[in-house]
Amino acid sequence: MKKIGLTIHDGNNVLDSVSLLQSELKLLASDGGFEVMLQELTKDATFDVYPNDDEKRLLEFFYVVEGQLEYTEDDETITLKAGDYFYTKNLTKLCVFRAITDVKLLVASPHPTFHYLAETLKLHKMNEEIDKVDQYTHNHCERVQNISLKIATEMHLDHDRVTKLAVASIFHDLGKINVDDDILRKPEKLTPEEYENIRKHPVNSAKYVKKIKYVDVSDIVMQHHERVDGSGYPKKLRGEEILLEARIIAVADAFDAMTTERPYRRAFTVKEAMDEIVKYKGTWYDEEVVDAFVQFLKKDKLI
Repeated sequence: MKKIGLTIHDGNNVLDSVSLLQSELKLLASDGGFEVMLQELTKDATFDVYPNDDEKRLLEFFYVVEGQLEYTEDDETITLKAGDYFYTKNLTKLCVFRAITDVKLLVASPHPTFHYLAETLKLHKMNEEIDKVDQYTHNHCERVQNISLKIATEMHLDHDRVTKLAVASIFHDLGKINVDDDILRKPEKLTPEEYENIRKHPVNSAKYVKKIKYVDVSDIVMQHHERVDGSGYPKKLRGEEILLEARIIAVADAFDAMTTERPYRRAFTVKEAMDEIVKYKGTWYDEEVVDAFVQFLKKDKLI
């Protein structure tokens, strides 16, 4: 029917696609820069809607086909269900949405958006590859992101900081893709040499997130193992030399590591891990961040 300008495809015939464990993006139609996509997200997955550099700032449209999404800004959470939609025009901020259930989202964009989104999804794919190798940190990045955002809520951070935090926390460990598999799989404690190899991952993670076109979180990712007393790495930054977002990830990362079981030790209870973090409040961890962390644990009735 192309002779009359009508094209019909079945659902399996797409122009391009990127598939992950938690997300799949399909390019359904494309012409002159205009694109129609179907994005499928599993429960708890996040996706970003970002500003573009087009001077015309044309409208982008998003329709919820199935499931429920949530968007939070300024302590207000908005839930979108099947049949709801949103659109952007002259967008100035990165917006991060989370799938409450499995979601199908139809996206229409006047910009060549697919390959921008695919680039970010490739970073998510790297996280999945790391999870396959390092079985003891399965879904670690998703949990760190969730804890980080809970802390940010208690600290009443502005929207720009929260969105940067969401992106940085989900990708903070990408550099581990360069670490030897035998080290990541090792069931016992690492040797000093192996630990030194692991310590390179924040620098490598920062290089990977530089590929994200619409937000720069490389410094946050680089600093997530710094400590406020200067004992961290890779640059031994101190106090407020460390970005607040990185100080938040440091607490979330430590908490999730402690509460994850390893072959050489049992998992800490939530209370034990909290006590350990409080013990190093003001030395390893930022005091304000630790206070917000404890507050979120109490509000969520985890302690």
